[in-house]
Amino acid sequence: MKKLTILIITLFICFSTIGQTSKSIIITEASKTVPTGKKWVLEVGKTTRVQVSYGVLNSGTLCNALFLSSPNMISSLYHGNIYNAEGYIIIFKDYEKVPYTNDYTYDLEIISISDKNLSVNDFRNKLPEEVGVNRIEFKAGESVFVGNCLVSIELMEVNMTQSELLEVKKIHKSKLSNFQIPGKGSRPASDTLRKLMRTSRSVYDSISKTLSGPSVHDSNLSEIVFSSPSVLYFQSDKGWGVDDASVWKLILNVDEFTLQNSNGINKIYYVLKIEKDEGMKMQKFTLGDSEKNITHNLLISWDYGSNQYSLLLNSTDDTEEYQFQEVQSTNKKYQNN
Repeated sequence: MKKLTILIITLFICFSTIGQTSKSIIITEASKTVPTGKKWVLEVGKTTRVQVSYGVLNSGTLCNALFLSSPNMISSLYHGNIYNAEGYIIIFKDYEKVPYTNDYTYDLEIISISDKNLSVNDFRNKLPEEVGVNRIEFKAGESVFVGNCLVSIELMEVNMTQSELLEVKKIHKSKLSNFQIPGKGSRPASDTLRKLMRTSRSVYDSISKTLSGPSVHDSNLSEIVFSSPSVLYFQSDKGWGVDDASVWKLILNVDEFTLQNSNGINKIYYVLKIEKDEGMKMQKFTLGDSEKNITHNLLISWDYGSNQYSLLLNSTDDTEEYQFQEVQSTNKKYQNN
């Protein structure tokens, strides 16, 4: 009897634990961030509850046409930020009005999930189930929201696996250890020092070592904020230009690089890797989009001669480049703070 009681208690604890590993999350038009150690999942073959926009029920609108098309579709579920988001289109085969709710709440049976590259031509040679993917996951730190024809959608929150947590920890540790900014060049010498340096080679070598700044100017960083009054830029469709009418604010931490200016630009890139560029003698931050595709490289160093930072941002496809001028740091945060 005692063994049976222990067995029942053990099973109860196991089932309770399983029940706590996932829960429903409602995503709305207001951006939400996936918490640490979690991921939000949407997958086919399961009934998903959504609230649609007014346009879905309004005949003649694009949302209405997509919702009633064959196959049925609705958009969009986004991840990223409002200025630089990646969207998904949900393809479903059955929908059912949820009783005792408002007129806009439905349960959908999802058969595929597609990205922004979806085309009507995709359905000519493929079944709807073959057009997209069966499952999408949003990892810890990602921002998720809906728009267009969706007002809200239900996702499942589950724990990241142990291997996923270890990989995230490994990458984060690597980025932290490399989050530093090298210095290059020498401090300007005074007239007196210049005269002394001409007296002998040994004096020259000694003073040169004194004037040379340390190889690392900033270390142990967790975040640094830069300011620049102008930028020399290149865009493949416009050529070279100068913007000296905007004040630029650049925020860098181990996870994100945010590019803002006083005229409303607000772009966020994800930091994928940090390493030293030996050829440029600058720290290289490999940047990507919300799907972790590499899009840009950010190069930073401190120049002892001019007492300012050198900061270059260029796209990996060479379609744009930004050379920020007179860059100074306005705030620094350190890992031990």
